[in-house]
Amino acid sequence: TRFRRTLGLMLAALLATAALAEGPKISWDLDDALRQVDRQADDFKSAMARVDMVRRDLDGKELSSETGTVFMDNRGNIRLDVDGPTPRTLMVTKSYVYIHYPDQMRVESYKLSRHKGRMEPYIRLGFTNSGRDLKDDYLLTALGERDIGDNRTLGLELTPEKESARAVMGRAQLWIDQASWMPAQQVIAASGRGEELTLTYTHVARNLELNPDLFSTRWPRGTDKQTMK
Repeated sequence: TRFRRTLGLMLAALLATAALAEGPKISWDLDDALRQVDRQADDFKSAMARVDMVRRDLDGKELSSETGTVFMDNRGNIRLDVDGPTPRTLMVTKSYVYIHYPDQMRVESYKLSRHKGRMEPYIRLGFTNSGRDLKDDYLLTALGERDIGDNRTLGLELTPEKESARAVMGRAQLWIDQASWMPAQQVIAASGRGEELTLTYTHVARNLELNPDLFSTRWPRGTDKQTMK
């Protein structure tokens, strides 16, 4: 009947729309995926992105939500400019984390060897790490594929091989954009803090000519410098 034909067309349209929204299915072999990450890392020089940061407790309750802009270079330096209402800049080097509060003219410095529970260095995951690094340092499990925003991503779960590292980060999920092989999202479970940090990246750009001064740890004159014990 006419009604049945119309209903059939509507169902077909709904199924087609659902298939398009889900995106194409691609089955990646784990080693193939790591080789793609290697290619991205081999000529990595820098990255810049907008980032949404959400902290939750282990029951899923949201503790905080902030946005910012992150910059990274191939030396492992990270700069994260966090937007208001409490603007601040986090600077991560190989040995220190600095938190600069410009409105308060104050900067705190944390030596990573003394503050092993700090999560900021793990922002590097998937940006400066090669596939070989990930395979050497973590037990890897494929999580399949899903869409994050407009990006079709491939997921990896990372469990640190070393017990000392697991005391800081119990596990992490790394969701990689299949177009750029750059991170689209990281989900980091902090063992010591009993919380989970989710970082979602948009407007990711790589190998820009970033001003080296972005990663300077020289602070404006008059800044109160506090060494955290």
